[in-house]
Amino acid sequence: MTLMQAIILGIVQGLTEFLPVSSSGHLVLASYYLGWWEKLPLYVDIATNTGTFLAVLIAMRKDVWQALSGFFSGLTSTSARQQEGWRMALLVILGSIPTTLIGLGLKTVFEELNQPLYVSLALMLTGLILWFTPKSGLKRNALSLSWLDATIGGIAQGLAVVPGISRSGSTISTMLWRGASSDLAPRFSFLMYLIVSLGVAILGIREVQEEGLEVAPLLGMIVASFITGYIALLWLFSVLRKGQFRWFAPYLWVVAIITLIKVAIS
Repeated sequence: MTLMQAIILGIVQGLTEFLPVSSSGHLVLASYYLGWWEKLPLYVDIATNTGTFLAVLIAMRKDVWQALSGFFSGLTSTSARQQEGWRMALLVILGSIPTTLIGLGLKTVFEELNQPLYVSLALMLTGLILWFTPKSGLKRNALSLSWLDATIGGIAQGLAVVPGISRSGSTISTMLWRGASSDLAPRFSFLMYLIVSLGVAILGIREVQEEGLEVAPLLGMIVASFITGYIALLWLFSVLRKGQFRWFAPYLWVVAIITLIKVAIS
């Protein structure tokens, strides 16, 4: 992999990880249209996710600190267990359980879907999900979320392992449907993402080492995905506050239709 290829893939990942358009699907399509690989190497997901992981960690540092400090304080303090930090931490952990089970249990099945045809169909489904998503709910903090809310959100995140199904789009939409506000839904979604992204990085270290990749392309992907991911994350919060989440759907439909036509005639 060249440094330019790595930077381009990092930019694609950064822009599409947090916007509800499926980063995994766009990485597959970027590789397809540019003619680089028939099947995208797994190490690309691992490297680019490292950059977006850091973007969330920095952009949402207050939420991360609140959840972490709340969790550890709640282990020894009864009063701390009444606070939002403790509640958010437990909900994020609970939501990550079905995500992990689905991701690990169906990993090999999902990897076979890293093809333009399946990605296009999944993008069309993501567009439908976004189009019918409510703008906001009445639940404004973690104390108002139920255990069932977190579990369903985690299931939605697990199913988003399918390339073309947006992780942020499906989890945020699910939480909005469960009554979360347009501010709480993305906060919960991206805190769950941190756990998933960290897990992917840990499990994928061996593969990156076996590939024997050069340091420059790896750093290129990480830096590019971090910078663009940070910008995209801030923009998404603005989009949600304005209730414009559904307007990503037409873009997804256009990309999917163009790809389906290209696959059919090639």
